[in-house]
Amino acid sequence: MNNEQTPLWVWRSVRWGFLFLLFSIAGLIIAVALGVADPKPVGSLKWEDHFTPGRWETFGEAAFVTGGLDVSGEGGGAITAPESADFTFEVAAGQSAGEIGAAYGIVFGYPSLQRYTAVLINGNGYVQVVSGDGREWRQWSQWPNILLGTEANRLRVDVVNGEGLIRINDEVLMTVPVHDGQVGVIARASTGGQTVRFGWAKLWGR
Repeated sequence: MNNEQTPLWVWRSVRWGFLFLLFSIAGLIIAVALGVADPKPVGSLKWEDHFTPGRWETFGEAAFVTGGLDVSGEGGGAITAPESADFTFEVAAGQSAGEIGAAYGIVFGYPSLQRYTAVLINGNGYVQVVSGDGREWRQWSQWPNILLGTEANRLRVDVVNGEGLIRINDEVLMTVPVHDGQVGVIARASTGGQTVRFGWAKLWGR
């Protein structure tokens, strides 16, 4: 079949389809350049820390070790001040010993054990978002962007104007309201012999 036998609408459809593809590729390039693939933190980097004792206040069965913080037994963690109202807090952690299933993550808006928000995950691919008053923002459920087993995961919250955008390994999970308070890490075992290692924490702020 030659060009004269091809209906005009076919050539128009091909042309518009090609233009749509070009615009889609250009949009993707712009999105990456603006930080969609590598989300920008809030403000400038204030500190990066491997859980040195002078910065953190521990609770429960948490212990400073070379290169991080270990939490075992029935659970525990560590907290510190965020330094500003708008901030980004990010932590790297993973289960280092025992049967996979210990829960670990970050806390923020933490003035007391009765008032805080926690993002918890485990090496089986589950995530939960809860508050100290018992409210569940997200019940335990599987999420595809959690690294399994003993692989280290990065948990992060971007807080701006009292709203916290939660990310796991840079992927957006959800948004929750955030009140003033400290930030930190928390873990709890599901059976005996489990240990979670928190490797580093970073804080950005305005």
